Parts: sequence; C-alpha cells; structure tokens
Amino acid sequence: MSGIKADDLTKAFMAILEDFRDATEEQVAFALQQTAEDCANELKVAHPAGSGKYSSWATYNKGWGRTKINIKKHGKYSISVCNKKSPGLTHLLENGHALRNGGRARAFPHIAPVNDKAEGKLLENIKKSIK
Repeated sequence: MSGIKADDLTKAFMAILEDFRDATEEQVAFALQQTAEDCANELKVAHPAGSGKYSSWATYNKGWGRTKINIKKHGKYSISVCNKKSPGLTHLLENGHALRNGGRARAFPHIAPVNDKAEGKLLENIKKSIK
C-alpha cells in the first residue's frame, strides 16, 4: 500500500494556497486600479458647475487622476483619486468655506456621491475578476 507522507501533503497544500493567494492579489490590484480610473473619469464629469462665474471649471476638471497603487504586506492595498492641479480646492468646493467679508460660500458636493458609487463598484469588480 502506497501512501503520502504528511509533510509532503502539507507542502503541496501550502503551494496550492500560495498560488491562489498570488492570483487573487493580482486580480484585486487590477480591480482596484480599474475602479480608481473610473472614479477619476466620473469626477471629471461631475464637476461643480453653476451659472455665471462658476460655469468654467476646465483646469479643475483636467486635474483629476489616480495615484500609483501601494501594495503593503498582508494583502493591504491603497490608491488615491485626487486632483493634482488644484488639490486644496477640492475640500473648499465640497464643503463650502468662510468668505472674506463674512458669510459662507455654498458647497458643491461632487466627490461624496462618486465615492459612494465607487465603493459598491469596487466590490463588484473584485467579484468579477476573481471568478
């Protein structure tokens, strides 16, 4: 009767699990990059537009992009979608700000809705890519 030693079985099983982990990590990183790119493209369209002096946001819209993905130990990833041309303006537009002569400027909420959609889209993209 021929049998497999416990050490060999453990090594083979661990090799299979490591291959699965590596393939899954690649797919998660790809899904994360795709979602960040989609989010940046949506922000280029979902700009705060109004009438009069608020109708032109060309520089602000062109600035949206994503940073490089950071892969850390234990399957932790980070990527940012940010406005590279006007980074300080995003918070002021999203939340409003105090005016010089008193009062407050109105808020143009445009980042939060895209962020909420991106969270759900990321989960869908990860499920699709792993299958």
